[in-house]
Amino acid sequence: MTIRNKQIITAVVHGSMNTRSAAAHFNVSERWVKELIRRYAFEGETAYEARSKRPKTSPGRTPEATRERIVTLREILVAQGLDAGAETIQTHLETEGISPPSRATIHRILRQADLVSDQPQKRPKSSLIRFEAAQPNEMWQADFTHWRLADGSDTEILDFIDDYSRFLISIRAYRRVTGRNVAEQFAMACDEHGRPQSSLTDNGLVFTTRFTGKTQGDTAAKNQFEKLLQKWDVKQINGSPNHPQTQGKIERFHRTLKLWLTAQPRATSVATLNKQLSEFQQIYNERRPHKAAGRKPPSIRYRAVPKAVPKPLPQEEVRQRNDVVDKDGKLTIRYGGKLRHLGMGRTYSGIRVEMYVNDREVTVVNKKTGEILRYFKIDPSKNYQKAISS
Repeated sequence: MTIRNKQIITAVVHGSMNTRSAAAHFNVSERWVKELIRRYAFEGETAYEARSKRPKTSPGRTPEATRERIVTLREILVAQGLDAGAETIQTHLETEGISPPSRATIHRILRQADLVSDQPQKRPKSSLIRFEAAQPNEMWQADFTHWRLADGSDTEILDFIDDYSRFLISIRAYRRVTGRNVAEQFAMACDEHGRPQSSLTDNGLVFTTRFTGKTQGDTAAKNQFEKLLQKWDVKQINGSPNHPQTQGKIERFHRTLKLWLTAQPRATSVATLNKQLSEFQQIYNERRPHKAAGRKPPSIRYRAVPKAVPKPLPQEEVRQRNDVVDKDGKLTIRYGGKLRHLGMGRTYSGIRVEMYVNDREVTVVNKKTGEILRYFKIDPSKNYQKAISS
């Protein structure tokens, strides 16, 4: 470009070409020829040099102090084991009184500092369909997860979170979570935060005994937690077998919890771990911004609107039937005034079974061994029913 500029200037200033003919000859605009002549008049041979098209000022550029704070916040949050994405950093900047750039700009700044990498393989958020309770205490999710102490021994951490606000209702570590632990921790959480309208858990034995086949008289036996829910009119909801996505919020919570625990000194005892969990609960509820809570700490959303309360529940009716699987591998049951056929499979032809019927749910148990053979959820629109699990 330097040689071309010199040729254009020479042709006009020292030669016989005017600006229009020079523009046509060198295949450039006449405006550009005039600009070169103007530069030459004021700057001399410096006008030959190529120049950057970058503007002398960048009024839209993020201030350097803000860029440095973005990088520092990212490093601090990662070291603490807390979420450190662009939205979280944006919230922290607002809290500090700094006008934040857009999420895309923050992400670009982090990428330029080699602190993040794009993940195009992630499932698009628009493809996700989520259920969310309409108010606090409408539903609590509960589950437990494993965590190892410094000596390598295992512990189990039981937690309850509010579905609407993601508020961490209760969290505690045990050597092993028992049904008694679940009932006692739930009762203490209710004393502090009020009773929820419903409870969502998986089908673990500490939460439900519906797959054990045990009975008390003509009804299915219940564990301490189930009895407490029934006593307080808290609706019990259990996720579909082999489908953990139903409890997706608490599964995601466990990832956040373990990310934070990994950044802390490894606890040497259950008591030490519980002190860490108490600290985490305060950070998670009161300080950490949560996307689902409008980028505010969950405590703000949990306390912002009135809480739901339990509603009187109808008395549960569990029917028990004895039957034999027919030669075609089917059982029959009447539901909604129609005879329904349950597909057991020919493998079980001739086997004597017990069927526990709770509204649409049917659990089929081997009468001799007590083994759960099939689980059905009646589809009222169909006569033939396929098993959900075996």
